[in-house]
Amino acid sequence: MEEKKPIKGLLVEDKVYIEDSEFSRFLVEKGYGEKVKDKIELLPWETLYLVAEGWLEVLDEKTSKKMDVEKLVKIFSKKDKFVWSKYLVYRDLRSRGYVVKLGFGQGIDFRVYERGTYGKEAAKFLVCSVFEGEPIPIKNLVKILESARSLKKEVVIGVIERRGEVVYYSLSKFNL
Repeated sequence: MEEKKPIKGLLVEDKVYIEDSEFSRFLVEKGYGEKVKDKIELLPWETLYLVAEGWLEVLDEKTSKKMDVEKLVKIFSKKDKFVWSKYLVYRDLRSRGYVVKLGFGQGIDFRVYERGTYGKEAAKFLVCSVFEGEPIPIKNLVKILESARSLKKEVVIGVIERRGEVVYYSLSKFNL
């Protein structure tokens, strides 16, 4: 896979689909997207990552115009105002070699698989993404931690610093 010849994706409302092909199946094996009928559906941060990396070219269903990262962020942000912070954490985790899948909601943005374990073992980490200085109510952290403990997962908070760098903090229960 040396030469990057981008696969074509189609933006339908606020979702991106790629045709089922050898390359799209390769992407699914690597943890990108989900098979939906005869297509692969990509999540917003997956789409942004693949476009930024040159693996994907997204065309608008209505206009057939090519969409860049900036335009896609505007579209995805209408449905999820935190799409940019999720993308920054997603991009950082992917660049470190992790497979990153959608979280369980309730503040858990991602499930993260140890390197080389995707498809073989369950995700080890649950990751929440926040911007530096953004307050998180303690009750939300407690709920996330309890949910993670019942699933036997570790909770990690990815904090996006003002310069766009991501710093990770492990969250654990303690008693006073």
